[in-house]
Amino acid sequence: MPPEAKPQTTAPGGTPILMDARSAAAALAIGRSLFFRLCASGRIGPLPVKLGERSLWVRAELEQWAAAGCPTREEWLRQKRSP
Repeated sequence: MPPEAKPQTTAPGGTPILMDARSAAAALAIGRSLFFRLCASGRIGPLPVKLGERSLWVRAELEQWAAAGCPTREEWLRQKRSP
């Protein structure tokens, strides 16, 4: 695939747009096991996107969620629906 036809997978500064669980956990300064426990309990607001078999988190959404004070998933989804 020519370089100009490659899908963009990084933000302009070279930062990945989508992150796997290990990278998402590292970005939140927690371990992967804790990340999965918090996701399963609804304490991490953003839901992953599925690409094939992979679950990936949108970096910008994780950053917005953290900046909002790390609300529960229920509260996060409510905030996203509100205008």
